[in-house]
Amino acid sequence: MRAAPAYGARLAAWARRVGARAADVRYGRPEAGGEVCAVRLSPARPARARVLVAHGAGNDAVFPLLELFRALVNAGCEVFSFDVDGHGCGSTTVFDPRTVRTAIAAAADAAERGGARLPLHVVGHSLGGSLVLDALASGALDRAASAVILSSPVDLRLGARTVVGELRGFFRLATLAQREHYGWWGLVPAFGPVKRAAYPFRRTDADGRAWSYVDAVRRLLGEMRLEERVGMIRVPTLLIYSRADWLVSHGDGERLAARIPGARLLSLRGATHYSVPFAREAIDATLGWMDGARAVAA
Repeated sequence: MRAAPAYGARLAAWARRVGARAADVRYGRPEAGGEVCAVRLSPARPARARVLVAHGAGNDAVFPLLELFRALVNAGCEVFSFDVDGHGCGSTTVFDPRTVRTAIAAAADAAERGGARLPLHVVGHSLGGSLVLDALASGALDRAASAVILSSPVDLRLGARTVVGELRGFFRLATLAQREHYGWWGLVPAFGPVKRAAYPFRRTDADGRAWSYVDAVRRLLGEMRLEERVGMIRVPTLLIYSRADWLVSHGDGERLAARIPGARLLSLRGATHYSVPFAREAIDATLGWMDGARAVAA
């Protein structure tokens, strides 16, 4: 399993305990200047679906998604999660707004390569979800059976109040319970210069400023023009946003839901941006949405 951070070992140990399989996958991504490291989790019994997961900016293929992974594997799904361009200790790619928009389609191809034919579902958190929406709007993922978007921005707001508001969320019981997966220090996500050794963000336009990656993400979101384009999406889409999210406005979810044909918006009340992926209500809704899509397909 992934050598760093340490929670990769915890994930591998959990997989062994429940009879699941956890394997590292590497695939070339020359457009992004290197290789991608991904993790594939397979349930003990034959999988009934494949779930492609895209993480948020500044994180990696595993953080903070372990609770979601466990639920998906326990529900009989294979999980394929990958380092978005420029992220991950094991990957060597570089984030470039000109090429990162093809990362989702490339990961879907890698997830399906050499494996059994399974219904494909897509989950994206934060920037990963914005990239999923972009891929869906372009038609690159028309084969997907469903999509779940977790607190993904149309634009981005960041300031002192945002940081303080999100940090307060670490004292919620749901967040503290995640120490089982990450340990106490591991609960703290990377922000600015903090924990960048564990969560690198390699960029073609890096200028040395600790927070400059936020500007890079803002520029990318502007180029994607999601509000203008999501009306082209034909894949059943569930949007999950929280009114307590200090980083991404709940209004982003409302505007997207109004434009995506047939989309459903689930509004959470207590989850922060960081904790939406492991909020129990969000996980249950994700599993239910995928089950509904499979029932329609059948």
